[in-house]
Amino acid sequence: MKSGSYDSTVRLFDTRNPQVPLTQVDTGGGAWRVKWHPSANRPNDLLVACMHDGFKVVRFNPEAVDRTVMTGGGVVKRFQAHESFAYGVDWSFAGPSDGETLIGSCSFYDHALHLWSG
Repeated sequence: MKSGSYDSTVRLFDTRNPQVPLTQVDTGGGAWRVKWHPSANRPNDLLVACMHDGFKVVRFNPEAVDRTVMTGGGVVKRFQAHESFAYGVDWSFAGPSDGETLIGSCSFYDHALHLWSG
């Protein structure tokens, strides 16, 4: 299970023990929207719209194949071109080129849409 928060932290939980996160990553700016990568080749990459701090790709480090144990993670890509509240973001389901995937992101107040790769 994944959870974003207004306190800028993305936490991953095992639903069998929802009181203690498996791991957490500070993404900055408030984690508004979170989406796992759609490809089986990148199961540990999470796309995050960080309300006041742009968009980020976070990579978690699994210690078990079934993701029951996770150790930390970190931001591997940032996108800061929006000039307002980072609101919506999603991965493309088209095949990746050169290991990267097309990402669409939009901001709230300026109604801007950007396409970028991550």
